[in-house]
Amino acid sequence: MYIKNKERGVILITVLLIVLVLSAIAMSIGNNFLLAFKRSIYQDLQSNSFELFKNIESISIQRIEEKNRFGSQALTKDDPLFKDAFYFELPNGQLYAQISDASNCLNINSVVSLSNKNYVQNPKGMAALKKYLMYKKFDERDIDSLIDQMIDWIDIDNQPRQGGLEDYFYTGPLHTPQQYTSKRLFYDLSELKNLPAFRNFNWNDVSNYLCSIPLSGNSKVNINTLNMEDSELLSSLLPNATVKDAEAIIASIPQEGFVDISQLMLEFPGVDFTNSNATIFFTSNLFSIKSEIISEDMKISSESILYLENNRNGYIVSRTYNGL
Repeated sequence: MYIKNKERGVILITVLLIVLVLSAIAMSIGNNFLLAFKRSIYQDLQSNSFELFKNIESISIQRIEEKNRFGSQALTKDDPLFKDAFYFELPNGQLYAQISDASNCLNINSVVSLSNKNYVQNPKGMAALKKYLMYKKFDERDIDSLIDQMIDWIDIDNQPRQGGLEDYFYTGPLHTPQQYTSKRLFYDLSELKNLPAFRNFNWNDVSNYLCSIPLSGNSKVNINTLNMEDSELLSSLLPNATVKDAEAIIASIPQEGFVDISQLMLEFPGVDFTNSNATIFFTSNLFSIKSEIISEDMKISSESILYLENNRNGYIVSRTYNGL
């Protein structure tokens, strides 16, 4: 009798082990199926998002062109173009998009201008960047080295500037990773991290008000969309203006915006607006289009920079795409 009970116990344990193994296999198959199903949904969403983002760009270009065609001389931060966001309901989620002014920052590519098919130094762009970085308490020698390395990174010649570096340095055995200078404009602000001189700078201190628009020459900044936090930026664009001067100017921006330089000169006769380190604008020709698709726990985002050429025709000059 004892032996029979023991055999029954062994059989019961064996059956339980088999059930446990089968359950584990079933769970594994279920998890793999669920992962494959989610991956399939994500791939479909990702492939469709490209077309959706392009459609948003087309709608935005149309809106901006119409606004510029029939709008006023001034474009302010309270304009419906910036306030009215896009919202679309999708079969498996939502699409959000927002247009904003992309001209209220200092373009790092302004340190050069295009001349005879080569990028050469742009003194005004260099002066604006240097003054801004000086406000951040960085060492002047480090700033000069950074600007020289930026220009050498962009220009097509192999002649290093005083504090600059050319291919011989970046391809040398002591440099990791080995690479060549881009010989083009910066496409993204993070490319500054390629430059050895940037090790002396804090990313958080420079990333808020610097931007990378693939256009050379003086920056064009729409004064009507600046906020009080942009006072150092505005002061950097005006050679003889202090931060307090910039704060006073921003605080005096009328609700309808300034319309021309003569109005600024009349209200602030002590500030030199005619010799600025950037073009003071009262409308915008650069716009950011930020789009986001949210579907359950998945999110895909895109940011496009639109350039309005001759205040008439808009086209995309850069685009970033991220799937999360």
